[in-house]
Amino acid sequence: MDDVLVSFMSRKMIFSGPSALAALLTLVLCLWSAPGIAQDQKVSTPDELRQALASSTGGIILLAPGDYGDLQLSKRRYDTPVVLKSEVPRRAVFNEILLADSANLQFIDLATHSKFRVDRSTDLVISGCQIGNMLYFRKVKRLKVAHCDVTGERFGVLFNTVSDFEIRHSQIGGVTEDVMRITGDSRRGLVEYNILADTIAQRPTHPDMIQTFSADGGTPSDITIRANLIYDDPETGGVVAQGIFMAGGGTSGYRNILLEQNLLYTGSANTIFIGGGQEKVIIRNNTLIPTKADGGAIIRLSGFKGFNNSGTMVSGNIAKLLKDETQKSKIQRNYFFGRNAALARLFSGRGDRWQDFLPAAGSAAEKSGMGAREFLQELADGRARLGPDWLEN
Repeated sequence: MDDVLVSFMSRKMIFSGPSALAALLTLVLCLWSAPGIAQDQKVSTPDELRQALASSTGGIILLAPGDYGDLQLSKRRYDTPVVLKSEVPRRAVFNEILLADSANLQFIDLATHSKFRVDRSTDLVISGCQIGNMLYFRKVKRLKVAHCDVTGERFGVLFNTVSDFEIRHSQIGGVTEDVMRITGDSRRGLVEYNILADTIAQRPTHPDMIQTFSADGGTPSDITIRANLIYDDPETGGVVAQGIFMAGGGTSGYRNILLEQNLLYTGSANTIFIGGGQEKVIIRNNTLIPTKADGGAIIRLSGFKGFNNSGTMVSGNIAKLLKDETQKSKIQRNYFFGRNAALARLFSGRGDRWQDFLPAAGSAAEKSGMGAREFLQELADGRARLGPDWLEN
């Protein structure tokens, strides 16, 4: 394209009348046909979509409402982003989407009946999508997930050795095992403004709302989990889910982990569990509410596999109690309300809505000035919202 522009400009001619129109039309045609110029396309069948992907050099491929079957893409590395966008949000439906060894793809407002899996790919965006099974990422770099609804079967969202990623404003739940996993050499990740809602697991499954562990020689690091509503309904499933469970930290333990401004409601004694917080693991300004049977709302620091949590700090939280089993962490000021507390005098509800976590007026929880106050104020003022912008929450 630059060569075309230079060619026209170098003539230094002034056209008038028909000559000017002819020159302008010639320039437009040259620019339109020049290699690498992104052109938008509209498709309505699986075959048309495959042809559009094969010929695209960038731009939007607009999908008409319909059933597009399975989409399997491999070795599609675009220099300019290619955007697959549903013309009517979540009315372009796939059975499953499998992506491997690809780059510069965006998936906007699509829906799947089954899983959406990505392997060994870079520079991806998944936004406004409704996923009928799970989102699975393995060896992915530079990933953004936003405003998605993931109603899983076994798992919700899995990040396995994923770097420079974020998942924001999404709703994930209804699974039989883990709602979210962050494993392997995953780093520089942000989990923010999401609703992680409920497992329906049965024994002997051991479910988690968010679980991290080492895999393939790598351990998650530089991870921020902030401003999320995390709850497990005790009326569903046959076993309670653990909350944020960080164990199995390989040989290094966990480093550079921030858990802050989260709202947690689950009946597990491991509402927040750290086993191996060895360097800059910070648990601050979270609010934890127990279930009806006074289960959960516990921060537990465990000597899992010999780690002593010497790099862990606990500060500004509201919870039932702290189990500091290693006695090597830095415990600052927190508000622990104890077992069998009169919860109705402390909070505004039971814990399955963000509004429930607002401290009752004049209560000890309010007077403490602790917990996820900043996040709750953002929600109350309308400056923040949880979950996808197309769902009512």
